[in-house]
Amino acid sequence: MFDIGEKLKDQLSYQSHEIERLLTSKLIDQYEFIIKNTPKWAKNFIEAYTTKFEVMNIQRLIRCLYSRAEIDLREVINLRAQEMLGRTSFIAKLLQSDDLASLLEELKKSEYRQEIEVAEQLYSRVGDIWPFEFAIESFYLKKMLGEANKLKRDQKEGAIFFVKHEILQNLLLVILKADFVDVDIEEALNLLPLPDEFFYKNQIVRMMEIQDLQTDLKILKTLNLEKITNGIELYEKDKMFLHIEIGIKANELEAFTRSFHHDFGMLSILCYIKHFEIQIQDLTKLLYLKEYKFPIEKTRELIINLV
Repeated sequence: MFDIGEKLKDQLSYQSHEIERLLTSKLIDQYEFIIKNTPKWAKNFIEAYTTKFEVMNIQRLIRCLYSRAEIDLREVINLRAQEMLGRTSFIAKLLQSDDLASLLEELKKSEYRQEIEVAEQLYSRVGDIWPFEFAIESFYLKKMLGEANKLKRDQKEGAIFFVKHEILQNLLLVILKADFVDVDIEEALNLLPLPDEFFYKNQIVRMMEIQDLQTDLKILKTLNLEKITNGIELYEKDKMFLHIEIGIKANELEAFTRSFHHDFGMLSILCYIKHFEIQIQDLTKLLYLKEYKFPIEKTRELIINLV
């Protein structure tokens, strides 16, 4: 599936972040092919989803500047993604940032202003960058939801099903992470209004109101979602929050796997994309786990396709 093996033979010095870029470039190949061959009525929705590549680039810049990593920022982002979106000049401005503060100021001059301002308030309380990651993800999710509602009636249902699952995953993660550090995130949750007839809406609203990790985990268990329940049980053993995150993502993948053969239009395309995307995430995670010498016997618990 991937041709990076041949490239690695020639460049044995590749670091994990460089290999990650190569893997992501293969995913972008898939998106470019789909956009090129997508009928006009669906193109705006697919392009709205590809905004997530710009979001990923911004997230990488935030992480590097936050950690003050000694690295050329141009090596962190995927320029092909920006070319696909027609936004190379935007990312070029961000690459000139000397530190996290200057990057955030530049972002506040853009379409991301509302999200960044909310995230800054949370950042001042938690001292960590995950509020920025959630806030800017809400930007492309709102964009997707808006475009999904414009689709033809026979394709709209599948597209909205996909977007709702993406929103569910992000909501659960931000609620639980906030519980984990005991911080109020009402402003961030308001960035992403719940769609009508949302999955488990009563339980999600209750979790948003309670703001207690143990109670919220009990609520999640009542949903009888096997992947999430398993992730919670692993977390309860070793207190590693990543287990819950993997369980939530695995639950989404399972939902898309079930849906793949029930729709031969927009939803099938999106399910294919999601499977490819998760493979990239799993391969990337393996790279970093190996690099940091994570115990092999625990690795399987952190691979979405294996849990």
